[in-house]
Amino acid sequence: MPHTTDKRIREELARLLYLGQLQATDRRPALDPIDRGQLAFQSLLFECLMSRQDRPHPLEQPRKCAMASISGYLNAICRQPRHLEIHTNTAYRIAGRLLPFRHENQSVCGIPGLRLINFTEGRVRLVHTPTGARLDLVDSHRWQNQRIAARQFSQETGWHQGEGRSPLWLQADLTDEEAALHTCWQYTPSTPLRSALLMRSMPLWYRFDLDPAWVPGHGAAPDHLVWDGHPEGGHDQVVELLTRSVARIPGARYHVRTLTSGTLELGDGRVELISNG
Repeated sequence: MPHTTDKRIREELARLLYLGQLQATDRRPALDPIDRGQLAFQSLLFECLMSRQDRPHPLEQPRKCAMASISGYLNAICRQPRHLEIHTNTAYRIAGRLLPFRHENQSVCGIPGLRLINFTEGRVRLVHTPTGARLDLVDSHRWQNQRIAARQFSQETGWHQGEGRSPLWLQADLTDEEAALHTCWQYTPSTPLRSALLMRSMPLWYRFDLDPAWVPGHGAAPDHLVWDGHPEGGHDQVVELLTRSVARIPGARYHVRTLTSGTLELGDGRVELISNG
């Protein structure tokens, strides 16, 4: 019975990825977008969320683990027909840690080109201007009215100003310093793979209790997704999720190198999965 099978797949997908009733009820649920701009933005977002205190992303601010702490606030990552939704306990706080600002050392912190569309009592709508990608941060809490919401949003983003800092996200156009970072959102052979990993990140943090970090490759060396060794066979669980479960990445292939390392491939993109013992 196709209907029964599809329902079972949706339920298992919801269980694995913490989607609940958030995933659109397609006959065959699709996690991944096909729009190149959305894919490029999501691959950059994945790298930023895989920042860690000991392995900070280059766009992390120098003296604070802003992006590295976001994963602790997330409830679900969900694809909608025209945008990505992140469900969270603190939408305004996450917005404050993703929106770009100029640090006092003149570096750009946050995601270059990310701009605020608007915010309501329970949602922040963002657009990445270079790619046209959309991101909505949906809060599990709703403020009583827009006046209170505005005050809370100001508190969560006010630190972008003062002490030599300035909020680039208040600029309508892409600034020169943001444009200089265009390689961050450049579409590459590994873009679809990184975007797909974003859509399957929740179990890494929560179900498997890992602390993954993204390590960009250099020269001919591939990118790495690394985490500390896990006593419950964390590496096998990750490979199972990504290649064999109902949440698997369509077309992805895994090539074993050791018991705790191997190469994940999608098309011409590849990443080394490494569990450090």
